Amino acid sequence: MWAPEEDNRKPLLSAQEGHGKAYAHDPNFHGVDKGKRSCNDIIFAILFIAMFAAMLVISSVAFSKGNPQLLLPSNSPQYIDQYGPSYVEGRLQDAVASLKQDRNILIWGVLSSIFLGVAWIQLMKTFTKAFVYISLFLGIAGVAGLGVYFLTLGMKQNNSSINIVAYVLFGLAFLFALLLIFLKKKIALTCAMFTETCKGVQHSPTLFVSALLTIALFVAFVVYWTFSFIYLYSIPDKNVEFTGPSDIPHPPTFNTSVRNLMYFMIFGFLWTSAFLSAVFQHSVAGAIACWYFGRDSSNGANRESGVGSPAVVSFFQAFTTSFGSLAFGSLVIAIVEFLEFLLRQSKKANAQNKLLVFIISCLQCVLGCIEGIVQWINKFAYIYVAMHGYSFCKSARGCFELISRNAFTAVIMDLIGSFVLLMGKLFFTAVSVAITVGLLQHYDRPLTSVPLILVAIGSFLILHITGHIIGVGVDTVFVCYLEDLERNKDGNVYMSPELHNMLQEKAEAAKNSSVSHKV
Repeated sequence: MWAPEEDNRKPLLSAQEGHGKAYAHDPNFHGVDKGKRSCNDIIFAILFIAMFAAMLVISSVAFSKGNPQLLLPSNSPQYIDQYGPSYVEGRLQDAVASLKQDRNILIWGVLSSIFLGVAWIQLMKTFTKAFVYISLFLGIAGVAGLGVYFLTLGMKQNNSSINIVAYVLFGLAFLFALLLIFLKKKIALTCAMFTETCKGVQHSPTLFVSALLTIALFVAFVVYWTFSFIYLYSIPDKNVEFTGPSDIPHPPTFNTSVRNLMYFMIFGFLWTSAFLSAVFQHSVAGAIACWYFGRDSSNGANRESGVGSPAVVSFFQAFTTSFGSLAFGSLVIAIVEFLEFLLRQSKKANAQNKLLVFIISCLQCVLGCIEGIVQWINKFAYIYVAMHGYSFCKSARGCFELISRNAFTAVIMDLIGSFVLLMGKLFFTAVSVAITVGLLQHYDRPLTSVPLILVAIGSFLILHITGHIIGVGVDTVFVCYLEDLERNKDGNVYMSPELHNMLQEKAEAAKNSSVSHKV
């Protein structure tokens, strides 16, 4: 399976063609650092713990003083007659009754998405090119079809603006078709990366265990935060009592100074959510990197080193040695997202001031670009943190220099891969919903929208987890290969020959092109 010893492989590009100094050849390099790691970025770990402790204090105050019943004074018949029509209650009761009766079918419909996710990985590994090209062709066909719809609608309504939209969509479809032709090598590269990643995911099934643990933590946090937010919002200035059924209640007054603490709760939510996302990426990256470098470069045998499952070990490292580094990276994301939230609130409050709205819109555009760049850097920094246990800044700098030094268009690969994964999620979600429809028809149950929507949401979330694992795995394989090739430039590499040859051809073509331009 792997290349013979005499098949020495050259580095993709020399260090002079990128940023930073290339890694020196290290015959003892085995990828993931499994030795004793030290804790890094401790100050950010302390800040995160302090932030969460402050949230707990605020929540305790909210639970002791808040009164959510004041938000909707349901003890007044007049209020109920005016604001709570029985029609809505009847519809809700019908929906709940339908869900209870069809609960077994709904459970099987959602569970089918788990088996579809496993099948997705196997099919992606076996028929990678077919999946990628079908996804891209469907995307082009979808844009063209949308253009046909708008063109038909514009002709029917004799609306030139709608016709212009249709022509723009046709132009985009044509542009995408051209890109599909000119990016043929990049698409083939993406296919090879997907194939390699699916091998690693299948070899590390405990990835799904760490993913479920992370999701369970996130769901528990969302439930806690939601109740805390509601109770904090409902802290009154004074107790409001309704003296009798004939009294129409006046809106109760609330403590606005305490409500300002909600801004801190929102920031805490953003930081914690970004941190749990970092934990997920760290777990996947650690497991895939261990699998990549756990193979013997000479004969393809697997070398098991260390204790415990790599995914589980990486998950617990995220809360120990890597805790501060992940807290640092997620803090940067949280600050940018919190600033975007403040801009949105300011935009709503000053909707009548056109000039201010324009300035805020420009700032939102700039912040959106900054957020995209930060998330892209964080993604690769977390991979290095999982592999080597470095601090966040050292990981971000080292990984960025490694990628730029080899002059690969990782952004293009991300775009192609993200689109393919999105199409896969949508396709298998549709299959899961189709299975549920078939079960409902088989048992002569009526087709209602609520059960099908719930199955679609549940299936998409499960498949989104699978797609996210594959996406992070592709980035990890890419980084592992680049570092592997530099470290083992005078010896063998761990990458499978098919992917290595494809990457090498791409690098040599880019190098020859740059040389010809200089001449």
